This record gives sequence, C-alpha cells and structure tokens, in this order.
Amino acid sequence: MSVQILCRWHGASINPITGLVFANTPMCNLPDFPAMFNCTKESKKPAAGPVPLPGIKESDICFQLLTHYVEDHGIFLLDTDGLIRSWNDGVERIHGHSASEALGHHFSSLLPPSDDAYLQAARQLGLARQSGRYACEQWHLRRDGSRFLAEILLVPLHDDGGTLRGYAKLTRDLSPRKRLEERFHQVVQESPNAMVMINGAGSIILFNRLAESMFGYDGDDLLGMHIEKLMPERFRGHHGQLRQGFLRHPEARPMGVGRELFGLRKDGAEFPIEIGLNPIDTEAGPMVLAGIVDITARKQVQHQLETALQEKTTLLNEVHHRVKNNLQVIISLLNMQTRYVREESTRGVLQDSQARVRSMALIHQLLYERHDFSKVDLGEYLQRFNQLLLSSYGQLAGELAVELDAPAGLVCIELQRATPCGLLINELLTNALKHAYPDGRGAIRIQLTRENERQALLVVADHGAGMPAAPPIQSLGLQLVPMLAEQMGARLDTLDNRPGVRVEVRFPVFGAGGTP
Repeated sequence: MSVQILCRWHGASINPITGLVFANTPMCNLPDFPAMFNCTKESKKPAAGPVPLPGIKESDICFQLLTHYVEDHGIFLLDTDGLIRSWNDGVERIHGHSASEALGHHFSSLLPPSDDAYLQAARQLGLARQSGRYACEQWHLRRDGSRFLAEILLVPLHDDGGTLRGYAKLTRDLSPRKRLEERFHQVVQESPNAMVMINGAGSIILFNRLAESMFGYDGDDLLGMHIEKLMPERFRGHHGQLRQGFLRHPEARPMGVGRELFGLRKDGAEFPIEIGLNPIDTEAGPMVLAGIVDITARKQVQHQLETALQEKTTLLNEVHHRVKNNLQVIISLLNMQTRYVREESTRGVLQDSQARVRSMALIHQLLYERHDFSKVDLGEYLQRFNQLLLSSYGQLAGELAVELDAPAGLVCIELQRATPCGLLINELLTNALKHAYPDGRGAIRIQLTRENERQALLVVADHGAGMPAAPPIQSLGLQLVPMLAEQMGARLDTLDNRPGVRVEVRFPVFGAGGTP
C-alpha cells in the first residue's frame, strides 16, 4: 500500500508524496485525518500543480505525524530560498545536527563543502519547481564530517492561490543499502565460480572476473549484454520461456537437470557448464543470480575414465572368453582320454575331472555373456549347470529327477567366491547322482533361498541311501567340499536324514561381505 500525504504549512498545501507507509495509531481518529491521508493500492505520481487542502485548520498536523512516525527518512521543510524551517527526528538521526544548529541555514550546508554546493542546491530547487518534483542520489555531510550517499526528493509547496511557499525535502540514507550492496558485490567477486546476475528482461547487470575470463570478455563488455549471447544458437529459441517460467516460480535450484548445458565464448568456442539459479528480490524488480561452473576438465576426466573402463571391460571380457575356451579344450582332452581308458575307476576319475572343469568354465561363460565381472547370478548358474551335468553323466543319471528351485536374480555371489561355489555345487550334485540312489530311481532336490539381506541358503537333498557308516575318507569329493566351503566363506551342515542326506550351505550374498 502506498500513502499520499497532503499537509498544510502556514496556509500552503503540498503536492502528494507517495511511498510512505504509516501504521494505524490513535492519531488516525482526528476528524481531518481522511482528508490528509489517501491510501490506495497503486502508487500515483505526484501532481505537477498545487493541490489545495481546504477546511484544515491545524497547519502542522501532518508534519507532526511525519516527525513521530517516519524514522527511516529525514523530512524537513524549506522556505522559498532553501532555508531550513523545520524537520523531523529522522534528519537529526541521519545528519547528526540538532534543530538549533541547522534551522535557518541553507540546506546546501548539509552537502559536502564545494564551490558550487549552493548553486547545485539552487538548481535542484529550480528543477523541482519546474517539474513538480526532483529526485536523485547525492552525497551528504554528517555533523562529524563523514559523507554518506542519500536518496533525496524535493517537492514544491504552493498555497491555495498557487503561490510557491516553500519546499518539502525527503532524505533517505543509502549507506546501509550501499554496505549490503558492497558486501554482495564482494561475495560475488570472490566466489570460486563465475557469477552473472540478470534482470527480468535477460540483460546482464552484474558479473565477476571469473565470468569475464570464462567467456573471454574484457572489462565491462558483459554489462548490458543479453544472457542468450553466452549460449549456443541452438539453445536460444526457448530460453526466454524458461527464464520467465523461473521468474513466475522462483526458487534456488540447478538449471537443466538431466540435460547437458553449454556456454559460448566470445571466440565462438562451446564448452560444457553447470548452472545454479538463485532468485534475488530487488527494488528494481526480480533478478536471477546464476553461478556457472566450467566442467570441461571434469568431462575430460570422465571421458578418460569411461575409455579406461571400456578398455578394461574389453580386456576382462577377452580374458574370460579365452579362459572359458581353454577350459573347454581341457574338457575335450579329458573326454578324448576317457575313450581310451578301460578301467571304470579311471574313467570315473576323468569324468569327475571334466565336471569340475566344466563348473569353472560355466562361471567364465556367464561373466563373458553378462559383461558384469563383479558378480555371478547363482540361480542362473544352477539352472545351466544342472543341464550340463545331467547331459554329461547321461546313463548314470538314469531315471533320476532333479527338482530345481533356484530363481534367477534372487542371489548373486562375488566373483572371488563364484569359482569355489561352482566347484562345491558340482561335488554335491555329482555325489548325489552317484551314490544317493543305487537303483537309479529317485529325486534330488536343489533349493536356493535368501534367508535375509546378507545371507543365502543352498540346499541339496535326497531321500536315498543316506550316508554310509564309514565314508571313504580317501574320496577326493569329500575332501574338497569342506575346503571349498571355507574358501567361499560358507557354513556347511550335513544332515543324515535316514533315509537320505540333506546338505545345507549358508553363505554371504553379493555386497554383504564377511562370513555368515
């Protein structure tokens, strides 16, 4: 809300002075108060001609209100010659003079001493008289000799007949605002990022040295430049709408989330940037302060890392592919050797060796196919290894049924645990195929579950003959199982169900680490 102030001073009326807001007080109950204060929602320019104020008997009511309730402005009255006749407490606070020291003196005495101070003050009165008001920013002098920048407004006072009777002068000390502006400018200048402030029209009104060097401009070349000149042509078409949208809903946020942003240097070179937007409310309207970071070096490092990672991935892919192929060669050699062996015990040893090598080869096959060298999906591994094992043992499997409950994607295991885990699975299944059902009829159950976020459970169970009373200690499989469980950080429990055997393997899942 703006307030128009109409007051009479020694039979004279003054033009409306806008922009001063008064709180409701008991003085507002004065009969003449509505005639003196006209509150409107929109500011109005002061009238150029005299504004008569008939019917007001008390000449100093308005000025008394100003004296008591306007503290951030110095308001005083001048006669036609510019001599100070009266003022409010704000003048004393701003200038430091008491009324007895200033009354009767020319108002130019409040300006810094100079040869043309009086002429300058007289010129201001003349301009106010001609146009109905005069406003400017001007240096003033305090009683202690210090200078301060002030915003002033001079308004001529006329009586009912239109005769000039004096002037009203409003003074506002801009020192606090200037100090804040200087601090703000200092913060902007010392920012580790390039800083650019634009107004609602998109014109640059403030920038720091880093912005100059980043975009390749010198001095004040950026001042007044439209912000779109600092971006490539392909981004300019819709930038105005984006800017207006930000001003309608101002909030501090990064610009262009999910998009790549580029700046344009004076020489036409483009470079990648990141921008943070901050809304700033000013007397001149809403502004936008943009912090800009040149991420060229980061992009180069990122590209180098991506290239190195791609090369490493390609190398690892090739390594696992070659390891898998070499293991397949070993399997083929063992298979060929088996054909020339007559003894069943020797054939069994070679066949077991093929299965062990096959379990390792499948690990590398999955790594090669999935291009993920950090982990192995144990459910997928079990599904494929079960098929390989049954096909390789062929006649030995007979009419055995393998009930597999191991969904893919449920449990993953680290690469360093994958090989011993594969060998462990091979030993458990091979042992069940060979010894659980002597007549070749029965079922073997394989179940993979996740007990909690850190631990999984693998169960291999049958309802066959069970564990022998005196197991052959010399069996390589029985020697390998506890060793492999220890290598993969697992806890091994063998339960003799009578009939049947149930083996439980508890182990940490991918990312959990440690041992269960």
